[in-house]
Amino acid sequence: MEGKSKDNKISKANPWPYMNISSLTMSFLTKLATAGIIWGWGYLNFNIAWLIAPVALVAWKTERRKDNELRTITAQASVMAREKELIMSRIDELPSWVYFPDFDRAEWLNKVLYKVWPSINHFARELCKQSIEPAIVEKLGEYKVKGFQFERLVLGRIPLKIYGIKAYDKNTLRNEVILDADIIYAGDCDITFSVGNIKGGIKDFQIRGLMRIVMKPLLPTTPIVGGVQAFFLNPPAINFNLVGVADVLDLPGFNEILRKTIVEQIAAFVVLPNKIVIPLSEAVPVESLKIPEPEGVLRIHVVEAKHLMKKDIGVLGKGKSDPYAIINIGAQEFRTKTIDNTVNPKWDFWCECAVTSAIAQQITLLLWDYDDTKGDESLGRLWSAHA
Repeated sequence: MEGKSKDNKISKANPWPYMNISSLTMSFLTKLATAGIIWGWGYLNFNIAWLIAPVALVAWKTERRKDNELRTITAQASVMAREKELIMSRIDELPSWVYFPDFDRAEWLNKVLYKVWPSINHFARELCKQSIEPAIVEKLGEYKVKGFQFERLVLGRIPLKIYGIKAYDKNTLRNEVILDADIIYAGDCDITFSVGNIKGGIKDFQIRGLMRIVMKPLLPTTPIVGGVQAFFLNPPAINFNLVGVADVLDLPGFNEILRKTIVEQIAAFVVLPNKIVIPLSEAVPVESLKIPEPEGVLRIHVVEAKHLMKKDIGVLGKGKSDPYAIINIGAQEFRTKTIDNTVNPKWDFWCECAVTSAIAQQITLLLWDYDDTKGDESLGRLWSAHA
C-alpha cells in the first residue's frame, strides 16, 4: 500500500526558478529606482522633508488597498467556495445555519436566484437610476460635490447568496408569515460614475445583512397572500473599492463621503422603518403594507462617558477631544450635542424610537470626536444584541 500511494502522487512542475528571477528583478529595479530618487534629491540640494508626505501617503494607500483586496477576496471566496473549504478557511465568517440551529440551508433558493439573476440585474439598474441616483445627488450636494451620475451599472454574473433562512412559527400573527434571510452579495459588479469631469468606478461591492421578509395579510382567496414586505432589520455591512480616476481621490474625505452617502441611501430605502413593498392583491391597500407596525417605543438615556481618547493633542502632549454620540436603531438616528475640550463628557441626552422587532433589531452607539478640519474621528462603539 505504501508503494502504491507513492506511485499515485501527482508531480507538478516547479515554477520556482522563473518566479524567483522575476521577483528578484522587480525587487532590484524598485530598490534601484528608490535609491536613485533619494540620491538625486540630495544631489540637487532639495530639502528631504518634502519627501516625507508623499512617501507616507503612498504607504498608507498601499496598505489600505491590500486590506480591501484581502476582504474582497475572502468574501468572494466564501460565496463561490464549497462548504467544507469555507468552514476550514474562515471559521469566523460561517453561514448562519452553522452557528444558529434554527436557520436552515437555502441551496435550492440559491439555485433559483442564479436563474433569475439577469432579471434582478435589470431591476436593480432601473432602481438605482430612478431612486438611488437622485438621492445620492441631493446628499452629495450638501458636501458641495455636484454632477454625480451613474454611467454603467451591472451587478455581474455572481448572484446574491442566501447563507441561511429562518421561518417563524411562534410570536407571530395568524394572518402573516415571517422569514429571516442571512444574505451576502460579493459579486463581480461593474459600476462606473462621473462627478463633474471626474470619471470613476466602484468594484468589489459587498453587502451582508439580515433581511426580513413578511407575507401579509393571508387571504382566503387567490393569490392567498395580500402583499410582501422586505427590509433589513439593521443597517447591513457595506464595503467597496474605488477605481479609475476616482482612485486618485481615494482619500479619507471623498471616499468616506461617498461611502456614507451610499450607506445612508440604502438605509433610507430598505432598512427599518423603511421597506420594499410588493402588493399582490387589489383588496389590500398599499398604505397598510408600507406603514410599519411597531411593537413598542424604546426610551434611551445617554448619560456620560469617561476616559475617552485624546484626539486633539496640544502642546507638551496634552490634549482633549470634542466628543458626541450617535445612536442608531435600524434607519433611525439620534445625535447628542458636541461637548468641547473634554474626555469625560456628560450629555444627559434622551431620545425615543419605535421598535418594530424587539427580538432582532440592534442598538448601536458610536462615539466621535468632532473636527471640522480633518474630519471626525472615531472614539469607540457599543452595540446590544437586541433592542
